Order: sequence, then C-alpha cells, then structure tokens
Amino acid sequence: MKSPCPRFLCCSWRVTSSGFPNVYRPKFISAELSTAASAGLICQGERGTRFRLVRPLGTPARDKASNVWLAIDESRPDAEYIIKLPPGDNNDSPWSNTALAALKHELEMQRLFAKDPMIRRLVDYVPESEPVGPMMVLEAFTDSLWDARNARPFTAKEIKWIMKGVLLGIYTVHMRGLVYTDLKMENVVLGGFDSSKPSENFRDLIVRLADCGSISKPSTREITSLTYRSPEVHFGKSWTSSTDVWSWGIILAQLFQAQVDFRSAGIYDSIQSKSLEEKRDTIRGQLAIDFDLSSLPFYAEDKQCARILPTPQPERAYMWANNMVEKGVPGNDIHFLVEVLPPDPNARLTVREILESGYLDG
Repeated sequence: MKSPCPRFLCCSWRVTSSGFPNVYRPKFISAELSTAASAGLICQGERGTRFRLVRPLGTPARDKASNVWLAIDESRPDAEYIIKLPPGDNNDSPWSNTALAALKHELEMQRLFAKDPMIRRLVDYVPESEPVGPMMVLEAFTDSLWDARNARPFTAKEIKWIMKGVLLGIYTVHMRGLVYTDLKMENVVLGGFDSSKPSENFRDLIVRLADCGSISKPSTREITSLTYRSPEVHFGKSWTSSTDVWSWGIILAQLFQAQVDFRSAGIYDSIQSKSLEEKRDTIRGQLAIDFDLSSLPFYAEDKQCARILPTPQPERAYMWANNMVEKGVPGNDIHFLVEVLPPDPNARLTVREILESGYLDG
C-alpha cells in the first residue's frame, strides 16, 4: 500500500507523479545534423504547431553557438516559448554525439516529470527531421530567480514562498530516487514578478525548476556550479539528494544577504579567480574554513580529504553567520540556515523535514 501524501503536499503546490514506463524515448537517428539556428527559422513540432525562432537568449561560452532561443507560435505571435537545442559550436558543423545524448537525457527527464507542476512544462518536441532539429519547446517565463534577485530585494514573505516552491520542485525529483544536481538561481524561473515593487499577494508568484538536464542518480562525479557546490562534492566524496539541500541553503543565504546588502555579491559569489580551477580551489578552501571541516571526522579522517584540507582556522568558523547578523539578517533566519547547512551530509535536514518544520509557512 502506498504511504499517504505528506501533509505539506496537500495544498495548491501539490506534487503528482508519472510512472517510469511512460517515459518518452526519442529516436535520434544520427549526429549529422546542422547546428545553424537563425532568427526567422520555422520548424514544426510533433503536435503540428509551427514555431518561429526570434532571437538567441543568454550568453554562450566562447566559440559556442547559443542553444537557447526565444520562439513564437507562428499562428499566435503573442504566444512565446523557449526553444532548446543541443549545445554546439559556433559554426554549421554537426552536433557531437555527446551533445545529442545530453539533449536526449534532458528530454527524457522532462517527459518523466511531465505531470509534476513544479517543473517547467515541456510544450512540444521538434524532431530531427525538421530544420535544426531536434529541439525542445518549453514554457516561457519572464524572469529567472537570478534576474529577479538583481532587480530588487525580496520581502521575507516572497523569499519563503519562492524557496518553498523550489524545495517542492526538488522533492518531486527526490521522490524518484534522483538528484537535481545543478540547483542555482539561474535554474529557477518566476512568473508574475514585478521588478518595481513587491506584489500585493506574494502567492501570485509562480515558481518552477527550469532545467532537467543534470538530473541523475547519486554518484561520486563532480557536479553543481561552484558557488552552490556542497562540501562533499568539493572534496570528492559520494553524494546523494542531500547535496541539493546544500545548494538550496546557499541560495536562501544569498537572498537573505541581498535583503540587507543588495549591491554586494552573495556568499561564494564574490570570489574571483583567473581560471575555473583556481576559483574551485579558492571556494573549496574558504568553505572548509567557514564550516571548520577539519574538526569533522567525516572529512578529517578521510585520507583523500585530509590531503587538500587547508590549515584549520577554528576562530574563523561560522563568521559568515556572524556577518549576516551584524548586517541585519534576523537571528531566527540565521539559526535556520545553520540547521540546513551542516557540512556533514548525514546531519543535513531532508527536504521533507524542512517542509514539515513550518519555517517556510511563517
């Protein structure tokens, strides 16, 4: 017999499930496909809708073509969508098998979570037989959480509402034994956000997880953007769903910081280095000091971790929390953050425990 639906899901946020047997597995015929997406290009989805590409979105990496586009329904120009292609080089060369496999995995995850309301909806799929196919057609939102964070400070109620929505999105993933692995502000989208002033009803804000491409089973491989990467990942240990809770806690900390010091970068976002490797090492070392990892057997008694742990500085442990209190973040919010962010993943709260704590309902 199935266990009853948790209390925190018996509401407008309610999460539903779709079964693994229904996962759509698209047929990718080859990698010999053009990557030359361009404005004005028209392609047809499996449902018969014709989509026109309008402009590329985001900032692609050097020598890479943008694989995310704004598109419109050709018969209804006011209906906007997001088109996502396999990542490709900045030329007309075929996509690599790796790029096609990445899109295939993301499409499978979108299909798997098709009935879960906290995941951005897959609207249609453009097959590889179409110009510049394959493509995913996704629901469009006005802002990412990153955009909104940089527009104005959130109210306390907005923060809790948004972070509850994010947590429910993660919970739908964890319910299937999977891990989101790339939780960051850029991968959370909002609808109904007013950049000029808080909404009269914060519950009007729509919150969705926007990228399913990194969802996977627990593992030991390197995951997550550096700023939001959990200590166990930084130090090469195995990770589970608790790594998502760490990333969630870092986002929450950054939103609290923006409330009291809007123009300053959030925790671990201010670290600048010449290379990605240098930034990784700098953040890893700072995190080890901030959370006093040398005092924890989980890290200190692991030979691999011990080799890269910096010299202990216990007097600096949790200074980040003290600094937030001094700037005006309420003590109860700091206390909650400390509970969410224990560096030992075995001591970390689960998503369900956070939701049932009632903190996000206050």
